[in-house]
Amino acid sequence: MKIGIDSKTIGKKIIKIPRIYKLIIILVLNIIIFGLIFHFVLTPQFETKNKLIAEYQKLQKDHERLLAIKNNMEKYRKEYAALQEKLRGMLRQLPETKDIPNLLRNVTNVGDETRLKLKFFEPKQLQNKDFYAELPFEIKFSGPYHNVAYFFDGIRKLERVINITSFSLVGTGPMTKTSIEGVCTARAYVYLKEAPQKAPPPKKDDKSAQPAKK
Repeated sequence: MKIGIDSKTIGKKIIKIPRIYKLIIILVLNIIIFGLIFHFVLTPQFETKNKLIAEYQKLQKDHERLLAIKNNMEKYRKEYAALQEKLRGMLRQLPETKDIPNLLRNVTNVGDETRLKLKFFEPKQLQNKDFYAELPFEIKFSGPYHNVAYFFDGIRKLERVINITSFSLVGTGPMTKTSIEGVCTARAYVYLKEAPQKAPPPKKDDKSAQPAKK
């Protein structure tokens, strides 16, 4: 049995199909073709486009941020330099070490400027606080009464923070030429990079916690 396709017969059958059905078939075929093109061609292009837009927006934001940093670089440098200078000033007021030789030198200079004779200088034990430590020291001096006030004021104006916490004065010599013998206690301060560790509480003796045997 021979099977074949007669194109003339098929053509005659297609011609006999009503025009409205032909239009519907053509429309359906176009829709199918467009759907295939959209799914396999246009959709990947849209996804690639959206991805590229997102990357572009991110790069644009990074560029604007870097541009803002570049434009403000000089401002940041000046602010950093100002902070560094402020830090150096604070460290001069609150040094990281006791620096007793420099402390003695500064106090002696104030005594020389105010014409007060320093007889004794003795630093005491460093006392730790939260973020700083106190360095007490004792000074013995002698000189005219008014010069003592100038000396205390000069100590107050030193770059390093020093507080005079107590003092005692005794007058000596004749009324016409009275001299003051004085002793004062002052405190300088030291900055601690790390807060001092608190001593652990004493452990309780297990034996003392046990009830006494009868």
